[in-house]
Amino acid sequence: MSESEWSVVSGQWSARSKKNSLRLTSHVVLFTVFAVYLAGCAVRHEVRPSKALPITADEIISILEEGREKVHSLRGMASVKAVYNGKKTNVKEIVVAKRPSKIRAETVGLFGSPVLILAIDGSLLSIYKPAESVFYKGNVSSHDVSLPFPLNLVGTEELTNILLGGTSLIKYGNSDVEFSESENAYILNLRSPDGFKRQMISVDAKTLRLMKSEIMDGERGVAASVTFSNYQDVGNVPFPKEIKVQFLNKPDTLYISYEDIELNVEAADEFFVLTPPENSNRQ
Repeated sequence: MSESEWSVVSGQWSARSKKNSLRLTSHVVLFTVFAVYLAGCAVRHEVRPSKALPITADEIISILEEGREKVHSLRGMASVKAVYNGKKTNVKEIVVAKRPSKIRAETVGLFGSPVLILAIDGSLLSIYKPAESVFYKGNVSSHDVSLPFPLNLVGTEELTNILLGGTSLIKYGNSDVEFSESENAYILNLRSPDGFKRQMISVDAKTLRLMKSEIMDGERGVAASVTFSNYQDVGNVPFPKEIKVQFLNKPDTLYISYEDIELNVEAADEFFVLTPPENSNRQ
């Protein structure tokens, strides 16, 4: 082979070699870019935000307890709707409540006069019906007088807390908190030490206001759900003016809609114990 031919051949060989080299280089570059991309994805996966919530169960419990401390008594007018034992009632009530377990409710008639007065002081219940001159005094758990709500299932202290816009906490052995995207709420779970009782409390994720409390009692088989809504400032305190109590295993419900209320009013203890009028028929 001549030198010129060799040069031509060498030139062709050199061109092919450069072409193959360029292809190899491009493949290396693509592989490098792809590897960097995968490495970048892996890095992003590793630094994903933690699923840990920004609030703990103890902090929610503290917020609920502080909320209860802000309201120790109440006086106001309320529209009360109830379904109990298949009967429906829709009345206007003058409600006075005081911690820990004092309640007085006066059912207002068409002309503004009371047609039924109910007073609770702990376990003591007294009822007076002026139109019928009927007076009753006895124990909450053993009374024979028909009431528009299942007081024996709720309990006087819990009912007082509900009327005051809050909820009692069960005696719990452990607690945890989770987040509900559908409700945009934190769910506080409380469980009794024996495991028979459980309470789930929902608080708004933004305002941390109480939204719902559900109690499941395995021992009694009773499940109650209480919802709190329509918060309005009352004396610089956010207060739920609409409260609904529902028993999950029964059709019984109690709906309270406050129209005009005052918080932290003075009310003597004697106000929650009725004295029978002279001409009344005692039961």
